[in-house]
Amino acid sequence: MAAEVSYESVEEESDELSLMCEDDLVVYDRIGKRCQREISRGDSLLVAMEAVGFGPKVMGWVTRGKEQYGVIDSQLAELKSNTKAQGEAVVKAKALLVAGQGLYADIAKDMESVADRDVYISDAVDAEDTSAHTEVYETRGA
Repeated sequence: MAAEVSYESVEEESDELSLMCEDDLVVYDRIGKRCQREISRGDSLLVAMEAVGFGPKVMGWVTRGKEQYGVIDSQLAELKSNTKAQGEAVVKAKALLVAGQGLYADIAKDMESVADRDVYISDAVDAEDTSAHTEVYETRGA
């Protein structure tokens, strides 16, 4: 079943989308900090493992894990950029909606004032219109 779309529902949705974008950016920052922390811990672990004499296979696992955190961190930058752009687009669209609604509200108000008048443009046919076919036209210079 389709939801009813109204000016108010679109306005509420745009507010919710803006809040969601802001919340997402906070989460991305938190994930990014976690990635940086895990990369740093991986570096420390690799140094400690090398000092103890762990083999390349185990150190490779840590290195790959560290690289994966690096990939996630680098992808977050693009995700944050896209989310920020989406949030800005929502704000811009809402501003256009509000501006358009104001424009149409003014037009509607004007139309209501026209409807309140007794006479605007009469659709009534007057005698001149009904007798036009019987009129006699004289030629010039006759």
